[in-house]
Amino acid sequence: MIRGGNRSLLHRQLRQFLVDTEAEYGDLLMYNHVRWLSAGKCMERFFAIRKEIPPFLNKYVSSDTTELEEKFQDPEFLRQLAFITDLTNHLNSLNLSLQGRNQTVSDLVGIINGFRNKLNVFKHALEKNNLTHFPSCLKLAKEPNSEKNIDFSCCSSQIQQVINEFNTRFKDIESLISSVLLYNNPLGASIEDQPPDLQLELCDLQADMFLITRQEKGPEFFKLLSKEKFPNLRDFGLKMTSISNLTDSTLRHLMRLSTTKLAVDISSLMDEADRPQSLH
Repeated sequence: MIRGGNRSLLHRQLRQFLVDTEAEYGDLLMYNHVRWLSAGKCMERFFAIRKEIPPFLNKYVSSDTTELEEKFQDPEFLRQLAFITDLTNHLNSLNLSLQGRNQTVSDLVGIINGFRNKLNVFKHALEKNNLTHFPSCLKLAKEPNSEKNIDFSCCSSQIQQVINEFNTRFKDIESLISSVLLYNNPLGASIEDQPPDLQLELCDLQADMFLITRQEKGPEFFKLLSKEKFPNLRDFGLKMTSISNLTDSTLRHLMRLSTTKLAVDISSLMDEADRPQSLH
């Protein structure tokens, strides 16, 4: 209502209103589907100026905003608003940690599984109405005019829904754990627990006096392996490294290549490209 469409005048009035009332923030961010990570900051600011929005609507908006104003007096609405603000910020932190260059598949698996552990901590804390990890909820609970002993324990069921969603979406990660452990520490891996095509090469690798003294990890270590002596382990290392570089776009291209009957000369296409890029 304030930021959507041609609302420049209303938006300017809001900013001045927030300055006049000495609000915590001087503007209200607009959620953008293109930059979806802005959702957390948008919710955080919206929650922070929740007391200023009703009087602003009443004073500056010509249409009837009674229903909206009443929302900001509804304890259940405020409780859900505080909870979704904190949960969205937690999810945004996860998404940001998954971004960036030079992250291996083991890094990404560790980050995701770490967040899954955090979700269980969140759930058990909320069941006891412990708001340590939910600053917006804690702020609401401590306000003088809020309901006495405001209870957020009911929100634990929503955390359980997120846990279920993560368990479904990332169930394939479990099948990667043994490969990730081998990728991270081939020198200390149990040979008997590895696929047969890697076992004999691992016997030689773990006895190689040059390799056992090296400090490199992940892709840098596998680059040291001889193509002649460790062909399967090198292929394994390249495969695990390439997983980290897959995007939705590259996956679509790979699917098209795997299902087409046309013969594609990859080398020629790479030579013709202005800025060829390849997975290392």
